[in-house]
Amino acid sequence: MKRLLFPLVLVLSAPAPAAAQDDIEALWSKLQPARGVYTLRQKGGDNNASVTGRLVMEARITCTELATLLTMDIRATSGGQTVTVKLEQKANESRDGKIYRFSSVTWENGRESERREGQAVLQSRNGPGEAAIKGSANEDLKLEPGTILPGTHILRMIQAAAAGKKELEHRVFYGLDQMKVTNSRVTILGAGRSGKEKGLGEFADKPGWTIREEHKEIGAPGAGGQSSEAFVTEEGVTTMLSIAVQGLELQGTALSIEKLPKAECKN
Repeated sequence: MKRLLFPLVLVLSAPAPAAAQDDIEALWSKLQPARGVYTLRQKGGDNNASVTGRLVMEARITCTELATLLTMDIRATSGGQTVTVKLEQKANESRDGKIYRFSSVTWENGRESERREGQAVLQSRNGPGEAAIKGSANEDLKLEPGTILPGTHILRMIQAAAAGKKELEHRVFYGLDQMKVTNSRVTILGAGRSGKEKGLGEFADKPGWTIREEHKEIGAPGAGGQSSEAFVTEEGVTTMLSIAVQGLELQGTALSIEKLPKAECKN
């Protein structure tokens, strides 16, 4: 369970030609900063085992950066034994897609089991660049041209969905265990509207898209990868989600989604 990592792209929520100017800065003003609280329950599985939990995702957007905070509490019971896992991830990314800082801490049964932090600096939104990671083993990485950061991935995913595209693929730096640099495949399953559940508040019945993502770490052929499926509104708010990793599938249901203040930035 300690490797149950959640892609930060779900906090908000086709590659542009390298020679083209990025036309995504305008998208920042369309995104709605928000804090969502979700219950997590295992889908299917053994009747003698159960996994439940709680997920909190928060995204704040200033005039210079995207700041995200994710906390996940999981309780797994099997054969009369119970294991608790808590995961906390923080990240800050400059709006120009060049600078990224992150930290990740995992606790098992109340004891810290893993701590990881690092940063990446790209020459342009499309790389190349360098990254440094501190954890159980320190690493310095060269990031190839075409490598992007999570915020750019989010923006291009929403841009592609709005343009009616169905698929796209990115090389994304996350820096996480088994998700350092990933091949991230996105399938936009279709447009629609969010549900009408009470917990969605003013984000109920909003237009958006159902989006599926598959992440596999590049250079790690034995890595299991992980996938997620979510409904993301046009404002970039996740109203429904499911997560699948290492044979475990969790369904997330919104308890509440709170709108956070928007920054007033001069163009």
